[in-house]
Amino acid sequence: MLKSLHLPKTDLVRRTPFFYGWVVWAAATLGLIATSPGQSFTVSLFFDHFIADFNLDRTTVSSMYGLGTFIASLSLTWVGRQIDRVGNRRASTVIAILFAIVLALWTTVMGPFGLLIGFTAIRGLGQGSLSLSSTTVVAQWFERRRGQVLSLMMVIFSLFQSQYILWLEDMLIRYDWRQVWLILAGIMAVVVVPVSWLLLRNKPEDYDMQPDGDDLVDEIMTDVVEAMPDVADGADPVDDGNWTLSEALRTPIFWIFTLGRVLGPTFGTGLILHQVSLFQSLGHDGSLATATFSQFTLMSAVVAIVFGWLMDRFRPGLMLAVQLGALVATMLLATAMSNPTLVPIYAITFAMVMGSGGVFDGTVWPNLFGRRHQGAIRGFVTTINVIGSAVGPVIFGLSYDLTGNYSAALFVGVALALVPLLLSFFAKPPTRRKQKVA
Repeated sequence: MLKSLHLPKTDLVRRTPFFYGWVVWAAATLGLIATSPGQSFTVSLFFDHFIADFNLDRTTVSSMYGLGTFIASLSLTWVGRQIDRVGNRRASTVIAILFAIVLALWTTVMGPFGLLIGFTAIRGLGQGSLSLSSTTVVAQWFERRRGQVLSLMMVIFSLFQSQYILWLEDMLIRYDWRQVWLILAGIMAVVVVPVSWLLLRNKPEDYDMQPDGDDLVDEIMTDVVEAMPDVADGADPVDDGNWTLSEALRTPIFWIFTLGRVLGPTFGTGLILHQVSLFQSLGHDGSLATATFSQFTLMSAVVAIVFGWLMDRFRPGLMLAVQLGALVATMLLATAMSNPTLVPIYAITFAMVMGSGGVFDGTVWPNLFGRRHQGAIRGFVTTINVIGSAVGPVIFGLSYDLTGNYSAALFVGVALALVPLLLSFFAKPPTRRKQKVA
């Protein structure tokens, strides 16, 4: 029965003269880029339009954005399970179709309730589901060089952001904001949907292949590296290290890493969404915030390259500690960078946080717990991360309303980050208690 679901031997996979994982990587990278309309850096450019058109204050819009993000996050564990069940190709195509429809429906938003529904939809489908499916399929096709390949994916995403933000600002000047959403919907429908269906494939084993492949293109693009020794030692030889979500939830390392990872989206989203206000509260012109963000996206590309290379060579606990250390530095700088000379340093540390996050998530979970159930595991982790990104803007909004600045929120973030930072040095790979075979 299952054999009948496999694609025929004449499929594009078998006719491609090099390892098809690189085609999957290219299509998935496009899918990751297509999450942009659901990301905070896009929504932040529409904030002033929402405030003006719906006669709302900034805190209210931020709270609605946070609530919509929280509601959206509740579906992501289920989405991850569906990816495991039906495969990335079908899941990504359906998600892209729904995302295109939702983007088009922004033209009908006429009030606060519609705004909330819109936030929920684009955060759930774009920032959550499409991002999850795009990075999950790459982790299926690559194993030894997973960190390097995912970092390359994040590099392209970061480089795209730097140009996309400028393009989107220009579009919002030339067109009504509702028309801009319609343009984004058209691009999604015409480009991303067909590419997802035509080029994505679920996993190499469906074609009697192994992850990473063995061909000239693969050798040129990445070096052969050893699997991380601490992860390999923790793998289960009986089932090739594939853990279910319920099994992963019972390991200390899962919760240490989840706690450490959620803080980046929580306070990073707060910083991005309130970046103009933050810079103005420190005595800078709002235009400096936009310029810094542009620098930040380019720096994130460099960070992604380096971090992906390091993820394939060093203990994941150490890499989490580096990321959290950068987050602590970013938040401390955000409280004190009234001196313009500190702004570039802030951009560098912030780029370290945001540029490393996607590479870490795409690499560490399948490395620790295997590929078979990674949709469910990463869906759960993504749910937590998206909840964090929902809470962050509200924390920042409350801090500003109650104290007139963002220092309270930032110091809370520093205190929280220090906990998993210290625990990460003691995180051990997951191991099972198994009966010995005589």
